[in-house]
Amino acid sequence: MRGELKPGARLSEPELLARLGVGRTPVREAMLRLAEQGLVSIVPQSGSFVTEIELDRVAEAQFVREHLECAMIREVAAHIDAAGVQSLRANLAGQRQASRVGDDEAFFARDEALHAAFAEMAGRPGVWRLIQQGKLHMDRVRRLSLPMEDQIPRLIAQHEAVLAALAKRDADAAEAALRHHLREVFTTIRDLGLDPARAGPARAKRG
Repeated sequence: MRGELKPGARLSEPELLARLGVGRTPVREAMLRLAEQGLVSIVPQSGSFVTEIELDRVAEAQFVREHLECAMIREVAAHIDAAGVQSLRANLAGQRQASRVGDDEAFFARDEALHAAFAEMAGRPGVWRLIQQGKLHMDRVRRLSLPMEDQIPRLIAQHEAVLAALAKRDADAAEAALRHHLREVFTTIRDLGLDPARAGPARAKRG
């Protein structure tokens, strides 16, 4: 997920055993589960490999996420209170701090927490768990993008636009800002030099 093992990398069982300090059974069970999730490819007589990022899966995950989160953000805008706005501002402060110190992992965790908070405020935490289950391949692209110049500040600015709309309880503006933010992944695909055509010709554009 973090890209420490690159797409296409061969996975050596002895190396994994030594690196993780566990036995063969849990490693093999984990590999089977990763294969089910599309993160590892097990090729008979050849070995196991980290899968390439499948842009069709990224596009599908983005489609589901955009539709579900944009519906939820309208619900948040309808009843958010001052305490809710303040809690979201505290999260953004944490994002800015992570950006200042160059801590990509801390930023990613804050980013995830912000979107989880939207679901909580909408009274739909189960929907966020559903989104998380489907966005593994999308998250691989997101993590690859974080070291890019100005990427994290751009994402923070997009989060701030969503919060500004929520503070005004403007559902239309909140939805538009969030939709723009969630389509950032297609700009990222282009900037990373991946093939945007596989993600859908209309969806690969910023905004």
